[in-house]
Amino acid sequence: MPLFSSIKRHLRLSTLLFISLIFSIVTFAQINLTYRLLNGYFLSNDTPVNKGKPTLFVFEQAETFGQVFKPGATSKRPDVVNFAKEMVIGIALSPTNKPPKLSVSKVFVQDSILTIRYIRMADTTLTHNPQSFTSQPMLLFSIPKQAILKTKLVENGKVVQLLKKHEEE
Repeated sequence: MPLFSSIKRHLRLSTLLFISLIFSIVTFAQINLTYRLLNGYFLSNDTPVNKGKPTLFVFEQAETFGQVFKPGATSKRPDVVNFAKEMVIGIALSPTNKPPKLSVSKVFVQDSILTIRYIRMADTTLTHNPQSFTSQPMLLFSIPKQAILKTKLVENGKVVQLLKKHEEE
């Protein structure tokens, strides 16, 4: 009898651990998103940019995206965004004559919070020969359309901005 009781108790404990593991995975599921860098756009001159810190843009509609980002005047056509299936994320920094190198590290959704992790590195190649013009450092990319309540921007491991979704009335 003690052997049967021990097996029954072990089975109960294993079942409880399995259920709690499944619950924690479902509750705290982090969904990694694929992203596509967008080329051929520049930031409109009348768009306000935060001084000294990044400015985050989240676009779900082509009209608002077109007001902030304009197609470049190069011979190459800008990448097309399908706003029925995608949304666009833009990160802009203050204009500078020593632009940093920016790259997307990870984009994911967890508990209706979109988190964008990116890396900002100083460009050391320009220290010996400084530029005489200023440029607008930015990242622009599309992700699959998501239902999000907040967007968190993380630069080099530090949260630099938290944006709440505006409700359309």
